[in-house]
Amino acid sequence: MRLQHPHDRFVREFFGEPAHAREFLSAVLQAALADTLDWARLRGEPATFIDENLREQYSDLLFSVPGKDGNPQQVYLLFEHKSVLDQGLLRQLLGYLARIYAAQDEPAPVVAVVFYHGDAPHPTGRRFIDELSLATERRALYRPYVPDFGYLLFDLVHAKPLAWQSLALRVFLAALDSARHPDPTRLAGVLRLADQLLREPQSTHIVHALLVYLFQVTDLQPAQWRNLLSPPPSPTLEATMISTAQQLFEQGKIEGKIEGKIEGKIEGKIEGETLFLERLLQAKFGKLPQSYQHRIAKAGPDMLLLWGERVLNAATLAEVFADTH
Repeated sequence: MRLQHPHDRFVREFFGEPAHAREFLSAVLQAALADTLDWARLRGEPATFIDENLREQYSDLLFSVPGKDGNPQQVYLLFEHKSVLDQGLLRQLLGYLARIYAAQDEPAPVVAVVFYHGDAPHPTGRRFIDELSLATERRALYRPYVPDFGYLLFDLVHAKPLAWQSLALRVFLAALDSARHPDPTRLAGVLRLADQLLREPQSTHIVHALLVYLFQVTDLQPAQWRNLLSPPPSPTLEATMISTAQQLFEQGKIEGKIEGKIEGKIEGKIEGETLFLERLLQAKFGKLPQSYQHRIAKAGPDMLLLWGERVLNAATLAEVFADTH
């Protein structure tokens, strides 16, 4: 999967934190295997199994963790994310596994873990030899000469519910699940969890990544976003949402359909700071009076930027436009 896809970016950024990967992987691995590993010493490894010119374009992650008794000295966990069914998954994993084993000084076990959150149920129990479509009597003939491996599958939609201790992990999984079929009610539930998470130390970057993801994969009208924010769960979350949206715009990372005009017509792509400022103002203050619409339409880029910066802390529309003409 290409990393520029919002799903891949969000998953990689979240599981790039060892604490998040530790709770997830230790819970989804078979208990008999998980109990033998020293999870406190789990660490991320460089993705050297991917060609240099492709490394930043894929969502795979590699972790290592030693056995509790030193046997084996190291186990590698290859984490692969999929948001849709991929018929070439096993062949892709074969290439990665071969490169990992080839790069090891001392061969160590590698376990492939596939995180899937698509709509269609993911096939279970498949092994690489199944890719060859061999008849049963032929399979025994070729088995000694053909790679035969499987992978651990976590299917978000169809997996057995688990009791996650980490609020961050619950928010992460809820966001992925709600983004499959976004509607205001489900998104409001995710935002309430995010609001709770903001009260925990060092959680701002997680909520920021969550909001970036939601802004990119949902296509809600301004009134719908306003309903999610009114009344806002907390001023902190509202401010974080607005600042995240503004940052995305400034970096040129918001693409696709957005809501542009005050009449509620869905526009195509962001055409400028005017449309973005209108979106921020509508999300926070509701429908804009025509006098403010005219001022925005006539303003230059410097004035639009100034008003955009004021939106974050202003309590009223008058404060946004104060002392400007």
